[in-house]
Amino acid sequence: MDEDAFKASASKNIEKVVNKSMAKLNVSVDKFMVSVSPALGQVSDWLSGFGEKIQDSLEEFGTTVDRSQKIFDQVTSKISLKAASPEDEKEILDQTFQIFDTDGSGAITIVNMHQIADLYGITALQGKKAESLMDKYNTDTKSGREIDRDEYEGLVKDDSLPNLMVNILRKYTKKLSVIGGSVGLASMRAELAESMVDYVSLVSAKNLTKIEVLTRQLVDQSSVVPVEFLADIWYEFRQNSHSPDNSALVDIGQLFANDSIKLGPERTLQAINELCNCTFYAAEGFAVEDQDDVVKEVVTWVSNAPGGKDALKKYGKIENTAGNWADSYYNYVHEKSEKYMKAHTAASGNRAMGSTASTHARELQEALLGGKSAAANGQDPDADRVSGSGQPARPETLAFAKEFSQEILDDAHDKNKLASDFSGTSSDALDSVANDMSGMVKKTQSFLTTMDKFAGPQGQDNLKKEANNFIHGTSRDILTISNSQIDRAVDTAKCTAGDQLACENGGKKLDMPMQMSGAMVFLTSTTSELKSALPTVIDNLKFAKKEVSAVSSAIKSIMQMLGLKAPPIFKQISKLYKLAWIGYFSFFFLFTFTMLFYAFWSSGWFGGPQANVASPDYEPPQTFGQRLRTCCNSCLACVNGCCSGHLVFWSCMLLAQVIVLLLFITSLVICLLTGVQAFLGAGCAQIYLIGDDDVCSAALNLVKIFLRTFAVKEVPDLDDVCSRERLLTCALIRDEIQASAIKVIIGAMLASVLSFQMLLDSATKHERARCIRLLDEDEKKGLAASSS
Repeated sequence: MDEDAFKASASKNIEKVVNKSMAKLNVSVDKFMVSVSPALGQVSDWLSGFGEKIQDSLEEFGTTVDRSQKIFDQVTSKISLKAASPEDEKEILDQTFQIFDTDGSGAITIVNMHQIADLYGITALQGKKAESLMDKYNTDTKSGREIDRDEYEGLVKDDSLPNLMVNILRKYTKKLSVIGGSVGLASMRAELAESMVDYVSLVSAKNLTKIEVLTRQLVDQSSVVPVEFLADIWYEFRQNSHSPDNSALVDIGQLFANDSIKLGPERTLQAINELCNCTFYAAEGFAVEDQDDVVKEVVTWVSNAPGGKDALKKYGKIENTAGNWADSYYNYVHEKSEKYMKAHTAASGNRAMGSTASTHARELQEALLGGKSAAANGQDPDADRVSGSGQPARPETLAFAKEFSQEILDDAHDKNKLASDFSGTSSDALDSVANDMSGMVKKTQSFLTTMDKFAGPQGQDNLKKEANNFIHGTSRDILTISNSQIDRAVDTAKCTAGDQLACENGGKKLDMPMQMSGAMVFLTSTTSELKSALPTVIDNLKFAKKEVSAVSSAIKSIMQMLGLKAPPIFKQISKLYKLAWIGYFSFFFLFTFTMLFYAFWSSGWFGGPQANVASPDYEPPQTFGQRLRTCCNSCLACVNGCCSGHLVFWSCMLLAQVIVLLLFITSLVICLLTGVQAFLGAGCAQIYLIGDDDVCSAALNLVKIFLRTFAVKEVPDLDDVCSRERLLTCALIRDEIQASAIKVIIGAMLASVLSFQMLLDSATKHERARCIRLLDEDEKKGLAASSS
């Protein structure tokens, strides 16, 4: 066979092998694209759901909530149905004292005050201010520099600490609501365990009873919670103790160990034994190289707990061979983890090639991959951690989490209600939903920015093109390299036979990268970059989920308080307003009717005064009734004889003028109040979101796009929800107040003016009637004189 025929035959056979290999590889690439496409599609939806338009709408929505809430707080702070009861004051004093008493000693020290100032951002208690307050209110110096429960009441009422109790309780409640929301939304075992530890960290400094109740639910033999979940919780306690963000004021790991050994030592040790299992540990996404340290610290907590050593001896997995339980467990786990890592560590690229790999195989790897195999990095700890943390929680764990989440949220709601009842407002002056929502969107966008290259408008298409080019281009690259290797092999054989030209050609090294198509970049660059980005993206997504939960909890808390406080206040105001107008117009009716009756009576109707002429046919009273009537007339003779009640009338007229003046002043006050109402209505009208049906519907539909990213269920249709649920508060206030203002101002002014005019008319009619009676008397006297 000549040289050309040999090369053609060799190339043809290599091409067959390459085509078969690439066909199999094509199936793997297709599977990869099928598996990654849904995730990239979801990220693409998130990218569109977090666009600039959505961000603006969310910020406007947050601003609307803030403005509406502040208007409501201004009203409720001035108009309160009742003052804070002594029971509410005692309750909020007890609740906040427990927050300050971080070590449960029953007294507050300087250290406690500084801890709370740092934890809740209370600048008024930072620095030397805490020391001056301690000196001022620590009246019992025998007990040292600490404030007891009675002295604490004076401290929190200090003029330099306005609304201190309400502010601290609300900050604590906000943290509690966020944790409750995270527990309820969690679906993965790791994030649920982390939320549980966050709860213990927050509550441990305030209420140890709640920690004990939670521990009992987890470690009791009748608990439905799997041991694997309890093992995850132990791991999270250890991670929390080494976290720079750890805000716990006590050693919560030791606290949890104390309660666990007391309430359920057997399940506690079962969880620790599970934590010693390298297969379980790795499957949860935990770094196996740290397993020995984690187990050692957890066992240290358990051994230091009362009864812990006995529990380790009775239920533990190993014997105490090192003199103490922590070291014994460390040695045992260290040995197991070393064996596990050696058995599961993926080889590097050269090692995967094997020590017996031929020179041509190594050159092929060098040309295609730059000397780096697809598995060159071995196991990726971040990737293992992310994949492990995606272990879904079991149904019984989720049921427990849902129930526990509701308990947390109910507790937060009760405390928030207490703060609102005591202060008369639904939030602090510096609270801002708009700022929280803006911060949430910005933090949430970090992981989307990272994934924009792969999931953006062109990202998925580029990824598919690179995958297709990888299959076809790599085939050509392998054939190109193989042909080059065949040429070199032939030249080497010819050189051995003495062909000097072949020796010169065989010694030349071709610049293979210049001849490559670059298709292998899909494997060496794109997938590597995607693999490196995903762990960070997952972490950012978890953080974003917490931010969403925080904002959701804040809005839910506000809406609960508004729903709880607003209806009674508005109903009471409406009732009082209605009663005021009923009384006002009822009095006007009676006043007008009385004056009208007097006008008729003074004219002689209804037995009114007649001509005062003595009757010649006078007969003395005969019956008891006649005598009684005569007695009354005699007693009132001074009145009846004063010019037919003339003096009495003008006295009543003066009194009526005073009454009308008071009514006129009342009308002016009502007009002023109506003007204030109209001003509030005009200010509210600037909040377009709750003032116009079209704007409200459009805004809610944009929010719907955002919610679709996180909603488990489909968000219902929101087109007519604004009018159906009467969300257009400002429109209602504006329309009602405008109509009310016009009617009140016109009605009040007309009532006052016409009432005064009626007084003038009544006085005129009285004088006319009096003159008529005088003329009538004179006429009757003249007739009597002429007849006599």
